[in-house]
Amino acid sequence: MKKLLVLIIVVVAITTFAMAAERPTWLGWDTIVYGWPEFNELGQMTKVQGISVLGYAWRTYFDPVQIQQINFYWEWGVQLIALGVEGGVGLTYPLPLENTVLYISGGLRVWWGLSNLISFGVPWPVPAFGVGIVF
Repeated sequence: MKKLLVLIIVVVAITTFAMAAERPTWLGWDTIVYGWPEFNELGQMTKVQGISVLGYAWRTYFDPVQIQQINFYWEWGVQLIALGVEGGVGLTYPLPLENTVLYISGGLRVWWGLSNLISFGVPWPVPAFGVGIVF
């Protein structure tokens, strides 16, 4: 088990540094803590994927992100065995700063996994709020 954990950490670290050198990086306290945004040909963010607190997550915006406007998204991710899989919908409001953009997010997330079976027996929606920047 320890060898598997070390292998996962090494693979994530190598992937993180390799991907960060090639493209912009997302950093925040949100579903995705450290990730990589994707942009369209006009430079507007359309997706973000990356490492979450307990696993890996993907976020897709319904339309390309517009600065100082509400932007809606859906997301899903794979979490630790105790939590299983998560999914959700929400909105993001990007605020321009000097050299970057601050993304303020809120939404509803649902977890399916072992924790549901132990506690309530069914998935439950949880409100979530977050912030992030791209650099």
